[in-house]
Amino acid sequence: MDTRQQRWRKRHPRAYLAHLTVQNALRLGVIERQPCAVCGDPKAEAHHENYDDLLSVTWLCRKHHKAHHAKGA
Repeated sequence: MDTRQQRWRKRHPRAYLAHLTVQNALRLGVIERQPCAVCGDPKAEAHHENYDDLLSVTWLCRKHHKAHHAKGA
């Protein structure tokens, strides 16, 4: 039986690839983690507007990331 995370990965392969690409780019120093674009919180996560441009991300804290998706964006 697959875990919830494994099921999500299978249902969203482009998003999963985007996440892996950002993780690797951070690890290799290709990009740097930035503070939240809304509130400046240094603990931010990458948000992709377009999965075709894997390294083009907006940095949002968890609160603002969830709010962005709740708006249907």
